[in-house]
Amino acid sequence: MFIQAVLLGCVAILGVMDGRWMGITMVDRPLVTCSLVGLILGDLQAGILIGASLELIFLGNVAIGASTPPDIVTGSIIACAFAILSGKGTEAALTLAMPIAVMASYLGVIVRIINAQFQHLADGYAKQGNSKMVARIHVLAGPLYMISVFVPVFLCIMFGSDVVTNILNVIPIKITDGLTIASSLLPALGFALLINMMISKKLIPFYALGFLIAAYSGIDLIAIALIGTCVAFIINQLGNNNDNNDDHNDGTYINENGIEVL
Repeated sequence: MFIQAVLLGCVAILGVMDGRWMGITMVDRPLVTCSLVGLILGDLQAGILIGASLELIFLGNVAIGASTPPDIVTGSIIACAFAILSGKGTEAALTLAMPIAVMASYLGVIVRIINAQFQHLADGYAKQGNSKMVARIHVLAGPLYMISVFVPVFLCIMFGSDVVTNILNVIPIKITDGLTIASSLLPALGFALLINMMISKKLIPFYALGFLIAAYSGIDLIAIALIGTCVAFIINQLGNNNDNNDDHNDGTYINENGIEVL
């Protein structure tokens, strides 16, 4: 279990590096991290299924401004690992993921507070024109995020898996059935949060069109996504054509080199 705990901690480090050191690569998404968890724990299929289910919960999990959303990396890895180790499956992961992610986010806030002090120190060196020290502070402060996810994942997997398994085993069936029903509602909540952020009067017809196609055509989601991509491309092309027409109407046109001439 020690080796597995270390490897899962490394998966958490890989996930938290996304968006910080590696750019936006989507490695932090539950589908990726849970698949790696399943691979490490010897049940890749379960990891993929759990990751796909957790994606539905965390669809609207986006950091906006100074807000701190739930830590999907820590929450997904620990919940997926506990679900596989306990044999309880996707329902257990859906039940555990959000509470763990919310609690882990508090640790992330502490790390950000500490990192803010390093940023002020870097500002001082920047005023002095000392770019080398600014770069060193950036590199030295980064590992705090790695530690903040590695330690809880390692400790939970190393010492907490048996405890969580025993707790899940003694919970009455009525409660577990209720949690299973509640977990089935969480994906709908994830979709609702996502739609709440992006919905507008201009987008409602497209949402309704996608819903009608999915409900009555029998086409799978991949085909619908490809249709949506084609529709978006066509609308973008029509918009570009309208912009070019507006340029022509004011007595100018764009030549083949992209230069506006009279």
